Amino acid sequence: MAEKMKRSGNSRSWRITYVKRRESVLKQPAELSMLYHIDVGLMMFSPTGQFTSFAHKGRVLDIFLRYLDHNDEHKECVLYESLKRLKYEAEVLDKLGRYHALERKLADLNWKKNEAENKMRSYNPDMAKILTISEADLHQQFVMDAILRIENCLSKRFHLQSQIMLT
Repeated sequence: MAEKMKRSGNSRSWRITYVKRRESVLKQPAELSMLYHIDVGLMMFSPTGQFTSFAHKGRVLDIFLRYLDHNDEHKECVLYESLKRLKYEAEVLDKLGRYHALERKLADLNWKKNEAENKMRSYNPDMAKILTISEADLHQQFVMDAILRIENCLSKRFHLQSQIMLT
């Protein structure tokens, strides 16, 4: 005969027991959904009020709403209407989040494009558009840096060739 579970009077032990058993409790609906190809939704609160949920596909809210859709007696329920509105708002927020992420990505790409255009202007400056001494100095510095890089590259190649000839 199975031993009856009893609740301890100590809230600390409740929390410890919850943490130990939470993973095994979450594992069971995952196994059910995989074995029988069913949608399972689980919601639970820890003794401290922390919310934990599981849904094999989608969200727990979607599974709960599908349950309410199949039971006509719940369709007039205020909770049902609130959940429908919440689902719609969550979808809108999700779309807004994706829109903002795309905006950030576009801004980042525009910044990179401007950087590349500025770099291209340094490679092929239009002398008629250089109007200040600081712009001329910037282009001169760019050319000097390019010459140094080329000299270093040639120097390394010369050393490698001379070592090959010596061996």
